[in-house]
Amino acid sequence: MEQILKDNALFPMEQLHGRGLQFQVPDYTSPPTELALQATPEAYRSDEVIDQHRDMAAAGNCTTEEGSRCHIPFPPAAGFETSKVGVVFYGGGLVDPRGYSPLVELLATRYGFPTVVPIFNDDLAFVFGVCDSGRVDIARAEFPEVEKWVLAGHSFGGVAAVADMWSRYQSGDDDVAGLVTVAADVTNTLGCGDTNFSDSNLPMAAVTAELDLVLNMTRWELNKPLMSKQTQFVDILGGNHGGFGSYNDTERFELFGQIDGTPLVGPEIQWDFTAAAIAHVASRTDMPIRTPPISASITSAPITMSPATSTPSTSGSFVASHFSSTCVSLLLLGWLLKRN
Repeated sequence: MEQILKDNALFPMEQLHGRGLQFQVPDYTSPPTELALQATPEAYRSDEVIDQHRDMAAAGNCTTEEGSRCHIPFPPAAGFETSKVGVVFYGGGLVDPRGYSPLVELLATRYGFPTVVPIFNDDLAFVFGVCDSGRVDIARAEFPEVEKWVLAGHSFGGVAAVADMWSRYQSGDDDVAGLVTVAADVTNTLGCGDTNFSDSNLPMAAVTAELDLVLNMTRWELNKPLMSKQTQFVDILGGNHGGFGSYNDTERFELFGQIDGTPLVGPEIQWDFTAAAIAHVASRTDMPIRTPPISASITSAPITMSPATSTPSTSGSFVASHFSSTCVSLLLLGWLLKRN
C-alpha cells in the first residue's frame, strides 16, 4: 500500500500480495484552498459536514439514501437539467475532496454533467481488498436521470476509478461507459484480477502534466498498453501534479517526501483541459451532450495530444503540440467535444 500511494502521489505493489501491510495512514489530509471552498456547494463547505461523511464511510454506512450518500453532489447548471451523462470524480490520496471543487464545478457548469465527488474515510479512495467501492450506485441515486457514467480520478483517486471501472466492465454494466485517469495509470496489480482494457473500445483519456514529479512515469509508460484502443492521451505542458486540484500541499514533502515540479502555467489551465478531456470521453458514450459556447472556454495553454495507437479508430488520429494562442486552444476544446 505504501508504494502505491507514493507512485500515485503519496507514498511495492507487490506488498498487496502475500505480505503484511505495515503502513500507518497518517492523520493528515491536504486542506482545500479558499478558492476551492467557494466552488464547493454551500452545504458541504464546513469541515464538520465533511467529517460526518468521513465517519459514515469509516463505519460502512454510506448508502443510496439521501443524507448518507457520502459524496459532494454538483448538479448541472441551468439549461443542462436533461443531461444524460454524469461523472464520478475520485480525489487524490489524503486530499480533502473539496480540493477538486474548481475542476468539478467546470464539469457541472460549463459542460452540464451531473457530478459527484465521493467522500472516503481518511480521504483514501481505494479500499484495499474491495474492488468496487459501490460509489457508482450511490451516484445513480443522486442523479437518477443520468444514463451513462464516466469515472475519473486524480492520482490515487485514479486507482479507485480504474478499479471501479474494471469491476463494472467485467460485470457487463454498460451504463458505466468511460474512464479518465488524471496523473494516474491503469495497473493490474491491485488484487482485482488482470485489469487490462487493451482489447476493448472503452472511451478513455489519460491526462498527465509535463512537470509532474510525483507520478511514477516509468510505471505509467509500462502500463500504458493496458489502456483501451480508444484512449486519448493529453499532456499539459508546464503543468504539475498538484495543479489538477486546489489544495495546500506544503506539508506533503515533510510527511511523504513528495516533491512536485514547479508549474509554468496556472491551475486554471489544468482544470480547463482536464474538464475538456472528460467531456471528450463523455461525447463518445453514444449519448448526446451539449457543446458549451466558445466564450466559456478561456484556456490558453500548450498541450500535447496523441491517440492511443496509430491504427485508425472511431476517435481518429490527431496530434497537437505547443498550442499557445487562445484561438487555437479554443478550437481544440471545440474539436474535443465535437469529434467522434
